[in-house]
Amino acid sequence: MESSLRQPGPAESQAPVLTVESFRAVRLTVAGLREYVVEAPLLAQLPGQLGTRIERPTMDWYQPDGQTREWRLRAEQGWIAADNQTLRLEGAVEMTRAAESGKPPATITTRDVLVRPAERRAETAAPARAVTPGGELRTIGLRAFLDQERLELLSEVRGVYEPPKR
Repeated sequence: MESSLRQPGPAESQAPVLTVESFRAVRLTVAGLREYVVEAPLLAQLPGQLGTRIERPTMDWYQPDGQTREWRLRAEQGWIAADNQTLRLEGAVEMTRAAESGKPPATITTRDVLVRPAERRAETAAPARAVTPGGELRTIGLRAFLDQERLELLSEVRGVYEPPKR
């Protein structure tokens, strides 16, 4: 009688195969202009298809001119998928758009954000708070379209809006 049981192989190590201190990656458009920049004090590439861990990442999104920063996303931790199609910002996350962008300033605080760079979209299922000069809102879950002035609020939305004085 033959058994299909085999001895388990050695567990794949999750120890980094590469670490980089003071990491900075710049994604350029086909025209050679900055699209976004990811910076972190420490990057650790994991073996195989386990992706890459990043400590305290900052991600800056630029307007089509490649010069004007539109959004800055900061997190406690981050993870980049092995195929580089998704970036997870883990723990506390702050997303800010400065007035210098030429658009209304905004600050969004939440947790655990999934970023899809090719779609220029960030989303979370966690509670989120958005503050603008005219008001504040709270929601459970949101999608931010980083190349548009658009937030999709997913559930339990509450807010206060003060129209500008004339």
